[in-house]
Amino acid sequence: MKAPLILPYPHTVLLRLFELTGTVVFWKSFLFTFLRVLYAFIISLVIGFFAGLLAADFPAFKSFLKFPLAVIRITPVVTFILITLFWFKSGMVPVVAGVLMSLPVMITACEKGFEKNPENMEKLFKAGCYGFTGFKAFRYIRLPSASPSIIAGAESVFGLCWKVVAAGEVLSVPRYATGTLMQKAQVHLETADVLAITCALIIFSSLCQWGIKKISSKKLQKAL
Repeated sequence: MKAPLILPYPHTVLLRLFELTGTVVFWKSFLFTFLRVLYAFIISLVIGFFAGLLAADFPAFKSFLKFPLAVIRITPVVTFILITLFWFKSGMVPVVAGVLMSLPVMITACEKGFEKNPENMEKLFKAGCYGFTGFKAFRYIRLPSASPSIIAGAESVFGLCWKVVAAGEVLSVPRYATGTLMQKAQVHLETADVLAITCALIIFSSLCQWGIKKISSKKLQKAL
């Protein structure tokens, strides 16, 4: 059955993708989306790192985080997006939603990396015998030991940020955003445009994740 409104032909989607990539608005929207993803990723990385470290060292802080992190995990992302629409400007809503949804993943990954298991405790004890205490012990013992878990968490968070930010843009409709382009295309029943922009998002986010994995693998080799 021929129903291009419901499911356009692949060549139609590909043609629209090439046409859209020739416009300034398309690239400007992608740039702003990428910046929002980057902001959400960096904020999640920094907060998750320090919160995970504190949770690993202080059981009371770990217990304090347990309930809010559990609530965030089970709450639909659309709920956070709709609530933050009341508190922030449309351009910031996707960033805040991305941070909120990513924090549990990053905190848990960092906490597992820094947890005081028998292997890490043995390394720290040996380091103390050679005068490695405080920051030196953290820099040369704990951080390298935690690196695999932290890097794995960062890779997961980066992919999650792309999904949440795109969803946040569709609902908050900032001036420049790929989510806004998709929302406008959907309103005008331009299904081919929606699929073309989605394909572009998938390609771009996949390339970014590939780059992140390449960089993280090099960092991991140095740490080990």
